[in-house]
This record gives sequence, C-alpha cells and structure tokens, in this order.
Amino acid sequence: MLPFFADIIAPLLSALQSPAVVEIGSEHGKLTRKLCELVAPWEGRVHAIDPAPLFDADVWTKDLAPTLAVHRAKSLDALPAVDGFDVVLVDGDHNWFTVLSELRLVERLARERGAAHPLVLLHDVAWPYGRRDLYYEPESIPEQHRQSWARRGISPVSSELLPRGGLNAHLANATHEGGPRNGVLTAVEDYLKETQVEQTLTIVPAAFGLAILLPATLAAEKPAALELVRPWMSTAVQGFLEKMETARIAMLTQAG
Repeated sequence: MLPFFADIIAPLLSALQSPAVVEIGSEHGKLTRKLCELVAPWEGRVHAIDPAPLFDADVWTKDLAPTLAVHRAKSLDALPAVDGFDVVLVDGDHNWFTVLSELRLVERLARERGAAHPLVLLHDVAWPYGRRDLYYEPESIPEQHRQSWARRGISPVSSELLPRGGLNAHLANATHEGGPRNGVLTAVEDYLKETQVEQTLTIVPAAFGLAILLPATLAAEKPAALELVRPWMSTAVQGFLEKMETARIAMLTQAG
C-alpha cells in the first residue's frame, strides 16, 4: 500500500484530518511511520494491527508516542479493542474470508457505537490476489471458506499454479484463480452486495490494485475527499493504469 501514500492516502487523510487511523498489516512499518508523521500535527492516532510486526513495537511506540498504538493480534481480534476509527487501511491476510469478515466487523462496530462509517482502503484488489486467495495460516481459515491451496507460484497467464517457478511460490496460494469466495476483490464485491451503508467503490488498477470505499455520508460532509477520489474514476485514467500494470506484471513475472 506504500506506493499509494503520496498521491492518494496522504491527501485523503489530510483533507479529512482523520483523528483515528487503523492500519491492518504493518509488516516492516514503512507505511506506519509515514502515517504517524502525517497525522501527528493534528493530534491524530495510528492503530497498527499485526500479529507479528517486523519492527520493534515497544521502541516504536515509545519513540512515536502518543501517536502510535500497536496491536499485536490478528485483525478480527484487535479491531474490537480499537475504540474508534475514521480511516481503515486493509493490507493483511489477502483472502476472501478474512477481508469480508474485516469489512463486516468494521461496519458492525461503527453501527453499534453510533459512529460514522469510516473511509476504507484495501490493497491487493488486482492481480495476483484480487481473484485468488492467499493464506498466511491456512489452518486459521474455516474449512468451508478455504480454497484448495499449495505452496506453488502464480503466473498471470495461468489460472492454475505453476509446477515450478512463478510469483510467491513460498506462500500458500489458492490452486486456481477466480470463482466464488476467492480473492480480495471478490470479498469487496460480496460485501457491497450486503452492506447497509451506501458506499462508492473506486479501484486504482496499479501496484497490485487499491480499492477506495467512500461512504456517501462522508462524501457529502467532506466534499474535498470526493474531489480527491474523482480523478481516479476517469475511464481514461483507469485504462492507462491497467495497461501500465499489465506491462509491469509481465516484466515482473517474465510472462507475455
């Protein structure tokens, strides 16, 4: 999600002056630190959720106090412990069950607390995990919601996993691409079919894809946010980015 910080994330958060930002999936903390530096001037707070962050959470919490709170837990366990959120960045476990559960939980918590529904941004809604599940811990996903999987690589020109080589061959990838209950974008689409919150979905088809879920109430209250999202809705921009991303993926995987 880091490639989107300067052009999308920072402008949106600045326009909203978001007091509470949740980041699901912090890893090395590169985006985490940028978020903290961004929101500190308006006394915002960043809640970084990751069961095993690859940075010293205690040191960072001390150095970035009082801006940073680190929750060393899985998202579905940690989210209820966050007392409020205005923006949620989702870049954790890239599979249908987890992402759909996160979106449902965010909506339920906001409704139960009488709070406005947050702006939600989700990474990896394009290839390779837009339509294919990835499991960091396959056994943690209920069997009925888990695709068949293998630690084999992915190719943009094959639905099935490769016998050798390919992208992310060390990870537990669903053995096929597409179909029901498979992938991050599928989870977003299924969530939008059931949600009680009116939201606009905008996809930026670059750097593995970013989805922006902008609630109608927020767009009405903060028109600057809508104006920042609107350029990415352009058909011309979408088409250009899709072509560039296809070329980038081909070079990355030496396919096509």
